[in-house]
Amino acid sequence: MHVPFCRSKCFYCGFYSVASLKLKEAYLGAIEREIDLRRGYLQHQEMHTLYFGGGTPSYLERGELERIIRKLEENYSFVLGMERTIELNPEDLVPEKLQGIKDLGFNRLSIGVQSFSDEQLKRINRTHSARQAMDGITFAAGMGFDNISMDLIIGLPGQTEAELLDDVERASGLPIAHLSVYILSIDSNTVFEYMVKRGEFRLEDEEVMAGRYQRVCERLKELGFEHYEISNFARKGLYSRHNMKYWTGGEYLGFGPSASSDFAGKRFTLKRDLQEYIAGIRDGGDIMEDLQEIPIRERAGEYLMLRLRP
Repeated sequence: MHVPFCRSKCFYCGFYSVASLKLKEAYLGAIEREIDLRRGYLQHQEMHTLYFGGGTPSYLERGELERIIRKLEENYSFVLGMERTIELNPEDLVPEKLQGIKDLGFNRLSIGVQSFSDEQLKRINRTHSARQAMDGITFAAGMGFDNISMDLIIGLPGQTEAELLDDVERASGLPIAHLSVYILSIDSNTVFEYMVKRGEFRLEDEEVMAGRYQRVCERLKELGFEHYEISNFARKGLYSRHNMKYWTGGEYLGFGPSASSDFAGKRFTLKRDLQEYIAGIRDGGDIMEDLQEIPIRERAGEYLMLRLRP
C-alpha cells in the first residue's frame, strides 16, 4: 500500500511522494475505490503479508489508516498472524501514534533512521534527531513491538567510515530485530541529482563504498546479525517476510500511485502522479503503466539471479 505523502522531501529519495496533504481525502477515496475494483484479483487466495510504504504512511491519522485497512479486510482474506508492516519516521514514535498502529494490527515497524549524526540528518533534509530515533525505538519496544526494523545509509555526503561504523554500533545497541543498510545511489529528480550536476556533491568511489559495505557486513555478523540478503540483516531469523516475496518470485499486489505489482504472469506499475491516479480511478481511466507479460523463460532467469543473492 503506497501512501505518497511526506512532511518534506529527503534529498536522496527517489520514491514518488508529495510534500502536501491537499489531496489526502481524494487519495483515500481513490484507494478505497481501487481496492473494491481489484477484489477479483485475489478472490480465492489468502494474504500472508501487508506492507504500508511511502512516502510516510505514519503521516496519516489513525482513522485514515483504519479506513484503508477495513476496506482491505472487507475484500481480501488475511491469514491469522500475518506480517503487517508500516514505515514510520522517528518523530512519529510517540505514544498515541504507536498505540493506534498497534490497535490496527501492525506487528512490524520499519523506521527510517538513516544516520545517528544530527549534522548528517540536516544535510539530507530529515526532520528528526538522533535522540528522537533512539528514544523512539526504545519506547516502541517497551510497548510490545518486538519486530522493529531500521534503515541506515552508506555514503552520505561527508560521511566517514568511522561515523558509519559508529552508526552500526548504535543501531546494534537498540532493541531492533532487523537492519537494512543501503548504499547511496543518485536517483533521478532528487535534490542530490541536482547537487551532483552543480558540482556540490560527489559520490565516493565505488571501491571506497564497497570497502565500507564489506566492513559493515563483517561487523554486523560479529554483533549477531544474519546477513540474509544484499542490504538486509536480521536477528533470530526475523527476515522481512514481505520482501522475501519479491526475492523468491512470489506474487504481490500494489495499491496507490506508483505502486508495482506482479500478478498472474503480468507485471505493472500504477500512475506515478497522484492527480492522474485519482482522476483515473474516478473516471474509469487506465491507471496502469509499463504493463508487461513476462515469458516463463525470462522468469526462470530472474529466479536464478535472485536466488544467487546472498
